[in-house]
Amino acid sequence: MSQRPAVSFRSAPAPHAGAPPEPAFRPAPVPGLAPVAVVKFGSSLLKSPADAALAASELYRQVRAGRKVVAVVSALGGQTDRLLAEARALGLDHDNDLLPGYVASGEEKAARLVALACHAIGLEAAALSVRELGLIAEGPLEAAEPIALNRPRLRAALGEHEVVVVPGFAGVRPDGRVALLGRGGSDLSAVFLAAELGCEEVLLCKDVDGLYAADPARAPGAARFERLSFEAALRLGGRVVQPRALELARARSLPIRVARPGGGRATVVGLE
Repeated sequence: MSQRPAVSFRSAPAPHAGAPPEPAFRPAPVPGLAPVAVVKFGSSLLKSPADAALAASELYRQVRAGRKVVAVVSALGGQTDRLLAEARALGLDHDNDLLPGYVASGEEKAARLVALACHAIGLEAAALSVRELGLIAEGPLEAAEPIALNRPRLRAALGEHEVVVVPGFAGVRPDGRVALLGRGGSDLSAVFLAAELGCEEVLLCKDVDGLYAADPARAPGAARFERLSFEAALRLGGRVVQPRALELARARSLPIRVARPGGGRATVVGLE
């Protein structure tokens, strides 16, 4: 690309309080829009600011393959725990309304950093905040469930950019409060967004090349799976993929691909 486009930190109105959830079905892709991939990067990969370049390289690979990309990112390694500790040190209750928004700032910061890394290699990138994304969630403030998405808003961003980087782990409740999706919630964010956008699968980029029968760091000879049913993946105990994300993917018939960045070996969950 001969000219570097500006990174866009988009502003958009927050979702309306009380907005009804959209139907829980897999929408068809929009005619005329390039295929959309949803790719998630967790804290095990984004250990430091320098690792944003690794995410940008994978996103460049996806764009070169002819796809628009929604990149879902976790906070940088250790950031979520630090933010929680800072808030808890003030003596806050677990159900404090402001706590989820403060903690989710780690994901928002990571989203902007990855968008900047995309810009550095010539990709047209936008970064959205939790409220700009328009993911509606219901339930406890620290373990909410995603129920609806402002799809037109996200598709508009995809129409203007090659890559849209969004924060995982958080949504906005119908009453306007930010809510978290539980530990490992960026997996849940990615699965939900992929289902809502009509993707054929969701790619979860991890620091391992798939799912194993045991932790390969502790059991070097552990068997790696090429394919797994959702039930078998759930029996592994959520070591790599959040169980709630697996359950949602099963309910929405959405395969999950677990791999390292770069397009090498992977485990596909949901296609036996």
